[in-house]
Amino acid sequence: MHNPSILLTLFSHHWKQTIRSAYFEKGVLMRIFLGLMFLYLAINMVIAGFFMDKILAEAFPDDYLVFAFSRILFYYFIGDFLLRFFFQPLPTLSIVPYLHLPVKRQGLFHFILIRSGLSLFNFLPLLVVVPFVLKSVVWEQGPLFAISWMLTLMLLVFTNNYLAFLVKKAYLLRTLLLFVVLAAAGLLVFADIKSAFYLSGVFAGIFTAIAARIWLLPIPLAVLMLCYVASWFFLNKNRYIELTAKKEKLLFPGFTSSFLDSVSIPGRLLMMEIKLILRNNRPRKVFSMSWIFFLYGFLIYGHQRQSSGTGLYLVIGLMMTGIIMFQYGQMVMSWESGYFDKICTSGLRMQDYFRGKFWFFLAANSISFIITLPFAFYGLRIAFINLAAFLFNSGINSFLILFLGTYNSRRIDLSKGVFFNYEGMSLLNFFYFFPIIGIPFFIYLPFFILGHPAWGLSAVGLAGIAGLAFSGVLIRSTVKQFNSRKYKILNGFRTS
Repeated sequence: MHNPSILLTLFSHHWKQTIRSAYFEKGVLMRIFLGLMFLYLAINMVIAGFFMDKILAEAFPDDYLVFAFSRILFYYFIGDFLLRFFFQPLPTLSIVPYLHLPVKRQGLFHFILIRSGLSLFNFLPLLVVVPFVLKSVVWEQGPLFAISWMLTLMLLVFTNNYLAFLVKKAYLLRTLLLFVVLAAAGLLVFADIKSAFYLSGVFAGIFTAIAARIWLLPIPLAVLMLCYVASWFFLNKNRYIELTAKKEKLLFPGFTSSFLDSVSIPGRLLMMEIKLILRNNRPRKVFSMSWIFFLYGFLIYGHQRQSSGTGLYLVIGLMMTGIIMFQYGQMVMSWESGYFDKICTSGLRMQDYFRGKFWFFLAANSISFIITLPFAFYGLRIAFINLAAFLFNSGINSFLILFLGTYNSRRIDLSKGVFFNYEGMSLLNFFYFFPIIGIPFFIYLPFFILGHPAWGLSAVGLAGIAGLAFSGVLIRSTVKQFNSRKYKILNGFRTS
């Protein structure tokens, strides 16, 4: 078989796999909702592009429009790289069924890279760029410059795609690369903002210079081809599954806990939960990405006056002390959908099962609360607010998440990524944050209106303590709810 025919066959198989999957046939409301969200996002991006000239004129009055927009692209490419690195899935598993067939590996690797390049994410910038170019760049710089400028932009977008692909594949084998990526991104932004290097201006100057001289376009094209070829050679070098799996397995060698294993059945279930996260791609990514939310503390606490914003601080405290529970817990049983039949037929008491989940949430919330303690340097009041939020998350929201989790009967493939992956999610997942954040806020609100915000925070914390005191009752209520939907959940995990 020649490479073109291999690629056409693989793309044909991929399309058939998509439209014939059970997930495609079900969840119509979910797809409609996501489609409307994407349409809303696309309309907003087009409107932003149409008014970009006015936005840039106010933000950068001393720069001409194209140069100012090119400066923004410096930060866009940094953010785009980080988003791709953390969220964009690697389509490598899609070729696994072909590895034992007489198909040339070169064609399979080209399929992976071309499929990555055809991702919708690569073309989203056009929704902003095209209106801006048609309204401003064509009239200010001429049509030839506009075309060259857009081509340069798209070449860099695809370069960013393959560079993130290459670095992410390397990260799977060398986890310390994560800290290198974050440090490099932070240093680039810091150097542009706090030093005299003016990197965004240098980037904009090079970018516009290439666009103004169309004969320089082979330079970004050569960089793109270099990243593509480097990604291809990396895939070819690490083409054997057993070698990659062996290297990935060494990331967490011998991870055990004799203490948890010896405590009780819930302790052993907690240990299994931790192993599930460490050994599988999607839960590991969800867990690791949750920690980024703690950066919001610096943004909120550092720019708000300490005499105001208690309600906002409560919401941020709820999110920071419970972010792992919220992110991971919204699909609390779906993570085990592949073997949930075995759990239900193994003789395990569901009360112990849910108690193990509760212990995991409690441990995650405790670690999150400890991480938030340094924010007390912005004011001791913040530590008190976060303590109330931690108690409410542990005593009330943990059981609320377990209860709402019984309404999710969608199966999850643990090996897939998290970027644009809605397996295991339903419309409920987009609305369950309202009661989780709304209930403590409405407990606090009457006291705030009466002029006693500290009493409101105390009431939120006392509600959490009451939930912890009556945890046995709440767990039994969750088990009763689960039993009423048990067979719907099992059937959904088998067929979805």
